[in-house]
Amino acid sequence: MWCQAIPDELKVGELRSVELEGKPILIGRTERGYFAVLDRCSHENQPLSEADGIPGRIFKGLLECPHHGAKFDPHTGQARGLPAIRPIKTFPVKVEGGYVWVEL
Repeated sequence: MWCQAIPDELKVGELRSVELEGKPILIGRTERGYFAVLDRCSHENQPLSEADGIPGRIFKGLLECPHHGAKFDPHTGQARGLPAIRPIKTFPVKVEGGYVWVEL
């Protein structure tokens, strides 16, 4: 099911967390385009979006967890930096009608 998530307004490097169908979803944009992931790090199941007020971030095209610094390819979910070794859940995205849509 495709869900309308956010307006198509994020700049490269920006993140936005939303709840879709009861799931915490983190949407962001890299040089490669938009991505959507489950807002949970595979290392300790903590939010990727923030840790004690410190936001998650995109650095050199990778999504970096603010809790322990694990890094992920946000488009494939693959772990790219310790301490994470397992991938994170990703969702298909599309831009249509001025909005970013996520398929759950």
